[in-house]
Amino acid sequence: MLEVINSLWKSLLRNEYSLYFLYYALIFYLLLNTGLISDGFVHMLIARNESFSELLIPKGNYINMPVLRYSHHISYSLFSLDSQIVVNLFKISYIITSFYFISKFFSIYLDRQGAFLISFLFIFFPSHDGSTYFYLGQYLTLTFSFYLFSFYLAYSNRLVLAALFAFVASFISYGSPAIASALFLLFMLNNNLKKGLFIFIPNIIFAIYFIVVSRILAISKPRISEGIEPYTIIKLFLLQIISFIDSMFGPSMWLKIYYSFYQLSITSWIIGVSLTIVFYKKYKGSNNKYNVKLILCFTTLMFCSFVMFAMTGLYPQLTFNLGNRTTIFGSLLISYIIVLMPLSKKWKTLVFAIMIFTILGVSDHWKNWNIHQQHVIDNIKNNQALRDYKDDKHTFVSGNQYSKYGPISHIEFFSENWVPNAVFHLVLNEKICAVTINKRHVYEDGYLIDTKNNTKAEVNDYINVYDSVNDRLFTLNVEEINSYIDSLPPENRHWIMLSDNRLVSFVKNIVIKLMPRLEYAL
Repeated sequence: MLEVINSLWKSLLRNEYSLYFLYYALIFYLLLNTGLISDGFVHMLIARNESFSELLIPKGNYINMPVLRYSHHISYSLFSLDSQIVVNLFKISYIITSFYFISKFFSIYLDRQGAFLISFLFIFFPSHDGSTYFYLGQYLTLTFSFYLFSFYLAYSNRLVLAALFAFVASFISYGSPAIASALFLLFMLNNNLKKGLFIFIPNIIFAIYFIVVSRILAISKPRISEGIEPYTIIKLFLLQIISFIDSMFGPSMWLKIYYSFYQLSITSWIIGVSLTIVFYKKYKGSNNKYNVKLILCFTTLMFCSFVMFAMTGLYPQLTFNLGNRTTIFGSLLISYIIVLMPLSKKWKTLVFAIMIFTILGVSDHWKNWNIHQQHVIDNIKNNQALRDYKDDKHTFVSGNQYSKYGPISHIEFFSENWVPNAVFHLVLNEKICAVTINKRHVYEDGYLIDTKNNTKAEVNDYINVYDSVNDRLFTLNVEEINSYIDSLPPENRHWIMLSDNRLVSFVKNIVIKLMPRLEYAL
């Protein structure tokens, strides 16, 4: 068996296209059956209710990112709750495209094997699975890939095409300025202002466009908090650094790695062991060396993202939850450092094994959660009490708020109102208006208050609750609401929520002082 693997690997290494195929096959396996998540159900509902001409016109938040309207939103009209084939094909094709574009950028600085390995690790780095497996969250991966490919094209003197790719990259995501600035710096470090301007000017045009539509015309949502003071930005920037260290090197990352091994399927174990053996057999060292200019570029990218997120006042660096896509900016530097670390063959293989098994475990977690979601959706579809529902009151949905990654609540499902509402409308043909109920709610003086979003809903006499764990619809009198909420399981979205010792309490106080809006969660 090992001889067959060795022979296959030798032939793959001799052929660039065969090596691409190997990575493409692994990407296909990792993304297959990872399904729709969170806001995906909302966009499916919206897209289904729009005519073809309406689908083509950017509106709402898509005005800020018009390319995303065409790359993602339109495709939601093709998706189905009963079949995951189309969404899987779109997710896989976007990640394969991204891998190809990113590997072309790294081919400027590394040999083929090094370029492929860094590109793969960057895309699937465990800290930001929200930008890989979450279909809508792939916009950040696409922004990176288009911009890095734009750099490659400009480097190869294909300047007009480079500018075109830079335009597309800029208008996919409001996170593009950080990438554009870092790559412009890289060209400047190489004393090539002209090529730098070809990829940077499109982003300046995007920045002007963004300011006009969000600030001057006020027809889209601004991403920068109004009236935010310099002192607040400094506090939030400090939180970015602290949370980044935790998400990349601290307890959050180690928990992600540790519990990934509990997610692994038999197939993933076989793939992981096989890849580790092949890596050990074929690794003979590398002539690839750290490029100081690249390190400076990636470091600039990371700190630009810290400034960007500090100015929004909304997004810390997280390893868990779909918001973990913020860590993609710093993971480019970390991936580059990991792959080129000057280690012995045994230590290099150990690092490779840890990363590949973690990546496979994260993938299996998404697959298992997708299967579970489909089971919950089938329960809703077949629940006779829901099908016969006549009350004009909202239905409050409990349970299945997040997937459970060990003790941590990870992938969102029914945690926000818009998702259960979209799922119920898709399944029951808009018969029931559903909202969530969980630990962050409290009933006071005739109102059910959401302490996260600072919203409240008037409640008279009773509420209807659908327990999605036990597939049961029942009535709850107002005097029972708080007791029921207290009985719901806790949602530990970060490791500091797992304990209340003095050190953890100290960390919580620091986090709340730096970002008071997180108090509801801690």
